Amino acid sequence: MVLDDSSKTLERLPSVLSHGLVAVSFFGLLSFLCSASLFIFLTWKMIAWRLSRRSKVPINQFLFLIYNLLFADAQQALAFLLNISHLRQNAIVVGDTNCWAQGWFVSTGDLASTLFIFAIGLHTFLALVKDTRLPSWAFYSGIASLWIFNYVLAIAGPFTYGKNFYVRANAWCWIGNEFKAQRLWLHYLWIFIFMFSTVTLYMCIFFFLRRRSRATHEILPNSTHGATSLMLIYPLIYVVCTSPLAIGRIVSLAGGEPSLAFFCISGSMISCNGWLDVVLYASTRSGIVFGEDPTNDHTGLETFLFMGKSYTMGTTTTIQAGNHFRSNSKLPRGDSAENLYGLNQIAVKGEVTVVSEAIGDSKRRNNQSDDSGEEGWDSKSTKSGRSHL
Repeated sequence: MVLDDSSKTLERLPSVLSHGLVAVSFFGLLSFLCSASLFIFLTWKMIAWRLSRRSKVPINQFLFLIYNLLFADAQQALAFLLNISHLRQNAIVVGDTNCWAQGWFVSTGDLASTLFIFAIGLHTFLALVKDTRLPSWAFYSGIASLWIFNYVLAIAGPFTYGKNFYVRANAWCWIGNEFKAQRLWLHYLWIFIFMFSTVTLYMCIFFFLRRRSRATHEILPNSTHGATSLMLIYPLIYVVCTSPLAIGRIVSLAGGEPSLAFFCISGSMISCNGWLDVVLYASTRSGIVFGEDPTNDHTGLETFLFMGKSYTMGTTTTIQAGNHFRSNSKLPRGDSAENLYGLNQIAVKGEVTVVSEAIGDSKRRNNQSDDSGEEGWDSKSTKSGRSHL
C-alpha cells in the first residue's frame, strides 16, 4: 500500500512539532510516573494484604476499578511519552518499533481509559442511586470483558491490514490516514459512545442527589452538597481533556485538516488524563485508595471528600459556663447589670463531630439490629445535664 504524505516518514521535524511535542512528552511523562507509581503502590498493598491474611474476602470493587484505570492511564501516557524518541531523532520514522508501539498504545490506552472511567461512573450510579452492588462473579466478568473488548479492537487493525496500519498520523504515530473509516469504527465511535454514557450517568447521579437533598433539606444538604459537586467534576475533567483530540480526528475524517499546532495542544491535554485521575481519585476517594483494609466495601457518600472534607451527619455541642454568682460577693463600682448576674462569665464552646454511613450500610445494620432484637445507634437518644441555682 502506498502511503500518502501525511503518513510517510517525516525526516525533519518542523518547528511547531519540535516545540509542541516537548509539552506532549512532558505531560505524558508526568502522567506515566503518577499512574505507574500509584499502580505499583496498590499492587504492593493488595499483595501484602493477601499474604498477611488467609481470608478470601474480595477487594473493594471501587478500588479495583481505580487499579484498572491506572493501568489504562499508564498505557495512554506511555504512548505520548514515546514522542521523546521523535524529538531525539528529530524525525518520525515510519516502520520502526517505536512508531508501531506508539500507535498500539494510543489505541489501547485511549479506549481503555474511556472504558474504565465509564465503569467507575456505572459503579457509582449503582452504589448511590440504586443502592446495590454487583456480585463478585459479575463484577470481575465485566472487568475482563472490557479488557478483551479493548484489545480485540486494537488487534483487529494490524491483523487485517498488516504493518502499515500503525504509521505516522500527522503529529505522531497512530492509524494511518488511509484508514480513516477504521479510525471511526475501531476507536472513536466507541470513545464517543462511552463518553456520552459516562456524562449521562454522572448527570443522573447529580440530579438524584440534588433532588434528595431538597426533599430532605433538614438533614442532607451538608452531607450531599460536596458529593453532588463531584458528580460534575469527574466527567468534566475527562471530557475537557479527551474531546479536543477526538473532535480533531473526526474533522480529519470529514475531510478537514487540523493544524499540527492543534494536535500538539490537544495531545498535551489528553496526555494529562493520567496525573489528573491520580490527583482526583486519590484526593476525593482517599479513604478507599489509601485505606488500611482493601476489602472494605463502603462506597457510599461517606467515602467522598470534597475540598478536604467528608460529608457526614451528627452533632455534638458543649456549653460551658463560668463561676456561679455568690450573694456575698462585692461588685466593684461601675459594673454593669451583666456583671450583677454573672452573665459575663458564661462562655459557649461549640464542637461539631460528623459521623455517617452509606445508605446501604445503614439498611444492612438496621436489618441486623432487627434480627438480634437490639436497637440501632440512631434510634437511641441520651440527654444529660447539670444545673446550679
